[in-house]
Amino acid sequence: MGRIIDFILKWLKWPVAVFLLLSIPALLQSYDYFNFRSVKYYAMGCGMAVYVLMIFVAGYNNCHTMQVISHELTHTFFAILTFHDAGRVRINPDGSGGSMVVKGGGNWLITLAPYFFPLFAFFYMLIMPGLLRVSDGHWLVYGIFGYFIAYYWATVLEQVHPKQTDIIKEGYIFSIIFIIGANLYTTGMVLAFNSKLWEGVDLYLRLVTKLNIDNWHRVAGLITQNL
Repeated sequence: MGRIIDFILKWLKWPVAVFLLLSIPALLQSYDYFNFRSVKYYAMGCGMAVYVLMIFVAGYNNCHTMQVISHELTHTFFAILTFHDAGRVRINPDGSGGSMVVKGGGNWLITLAPYFFPLFAFFYMLIMPGLLRVSDGHWLVYGIFGYFIAYYWATVLEQVHPKQTDIIKEGYIFSIIFIIGANLYTTGMVLAFNSKLWEGVDLYLRLVTKLNIDNWHRVAGLITQNL
């Protein structure tokens, strides 16, 4: 099964990159539809601020080690999702990095997963609806979500650089297009989830699809007029 998925992903690699590249205008437009003047987003922002403060209090090295752990676990999670046998996760003793061996070679989705998928935030999203019901929508639930999102963004900003072996492996051009486009999608879905949970994510994806279609029709119309 893993080999079949690898084969499919191999042929989808550049179509996905092109789709994400063409979707960037719609993704940027979509942020205009959010109402950030609500308690939910204020609480989320406070949670993000707490993480930034923690970096200074706990020290950069401690936070960096946790980011490496998150990075390798995300590789492992996507290896399992794509039916691969993930080997042992190894974290360098000096906290400089880590490694995770995928038996069978793996695929580009496994390689770039840590740069677009907020692993810890995702698992929190699975229990967040229940926490909101139990707590009667307490602002702290949204604050914790913001903390995990800040953790993810800090990890991505720290680990995306020209010498990153994952990026070199998949190629700079593809990696840049994919990471930017995928993170714009991720950011929008996270913001939508913070507003209306999974219903918000569904509404957001519908919105981006509509904006994409409208933009592509507009561009096609302009090209047709100039022919």
